[in-house]
Amino acid sequence: MDFLTIGVLLATLLLFLLLGVPVGFALGLAGVAAILTIGPSFLIQIPLTITKSFSDVVLIAIPLFILMGEILYRGKVGQQLFDTANVWLGRLRGGTGMSAVFAFTFFAAIVGSSMASVLTIGKIAIPEMEQQGYSKRLTYGLTAVGGSLGILIPPSIPLIIYASLTDVSPGQVFIAGFLPGFFIAGLLAAWVFWKAPRTSKAPAFNFRKACRATLHSVPDLLLPIVILGGIYAGIYTPTEAAAIGVIYALILTMAVRRTISLRDLPAVLTDTLKSNAMLLTIVLGALVFGSALTLIGLPQMLAEATQAAAMPQWAVMLMFALIWLVMGCFLEVISIILITVPVFFPIAQAVGIDPIWFGIFMVINMEMSVITPPVGMNLFAIKSILPNETLGAITRAAVPSLIILLIGLVVLWFFPGIALLLVRHAI
Repeated sequence: MDFLTIGVLLATLLLFLLLGVPVGFALGLAGVAAILTIGPSFLIQIPLTITKSFSDVVLIAIPLFILMGEILYRGKVGQQLFDTANVWLGRLRGGTGMSAVFAFTFFAAIVGSSMASVLTIGKIAIPEMEQQGYSKRLTYGLTAVGGSLGILIPPSIPLIIYASLTDVSPGQVFIAGFLPGFFIAGLLAAWVFWKAPRTSKAPAFNFRKACRATLHSVPDLLLPIVILGGIYAGIYTPTEAAAIGVIYALILTMAVRRTISLRDLPAVLTDTLKSNAMLLTIVLGALVFGSALTLIGLPQMLAEATQAAAMPQWAVMLMFALIWLVMGCFLEVISIILITVPVFFPIAQAVGIDPIWFGIFMVINMEMSVITPPVGMNLFAIKSILPNETLGAITRAAVPSLIILLIGLVVLWFFPGIALLLVRHAI
């Protein structure tokens, strides 16, 4: 292994990131610089790797799920989910917060994006919780962690990328994300019940009104069942499910709810194009970076060194978790996954870690990265909802909620069957 090439790779990446170069370009340029030190003839590996990766049908699901999320965001589906939950739970202690947890959980099972969840449900739930007298720590923490469920509960864009990088079945990692996601949602609900004000200012419970609201929400509640039920039953692939989800979302918002008109579609498509361009630029740059790592032989060297050192699984996973935690302070989720999975996955296989469980463990770590400053994307999303609040105040209030995700991570670590139970049943 050429340590000079590794030095060039890391130094170039760090330099470009410090200069403020967008992550996708920084990764790509660092990869090119490293490959040039090996030999210009090896540059042919770049187009070969990109062509092979972008021909993977699994990746087609990503722009489709982003389009579906944009349609549902503009179609105010999150408002309907929150209102329905609040009719049933609003009078309970912590009822408004638990309604937000319900809405976050269901919306996560629709869009697969943490920022979309925060922007959609947070915009509705934060004013309601503030009106109910919730503390900033509880309000912002619940929103930050609740929004992070969007990258764990399927359909999850990070899980799609993980499946594409590792050749693990995307359907299986989707199924594996359910119980951990619901467990963390349960922890959030318990935290809200414990910390919320003792008295509720919500209107008195009306059973007939609650039933009407639930019936009105049936088309919204069916969406995750249509998408994920078909995958679980083996009727269609995740990519086909994404296409069906787009069609369902259009029917729901344009024909049933009438919250989107034909005049809104150009704006929906434009925003989707921007999001996809940003994401796929990062993917493209990371593929070049990954080509350099493969040519250097770093993943194989580390896997062999780990085996030779006879490191136990817990030590390997702790090492991964600490690296992810540090990287999460400076990079966003997709970049971290694309940089680390090609290196970490061979090591995980070398010590006998289940690849499906490893993917879920990684994504829970990524949930923490969207909350850790200074580049916690969910914190910026909350800031956009509260322009008069400082980012520092939001960070100080929300970061302690990381303990919820840490508990979820530790429980999954000691009880991996939580993630693998439904997968084994499906098999």
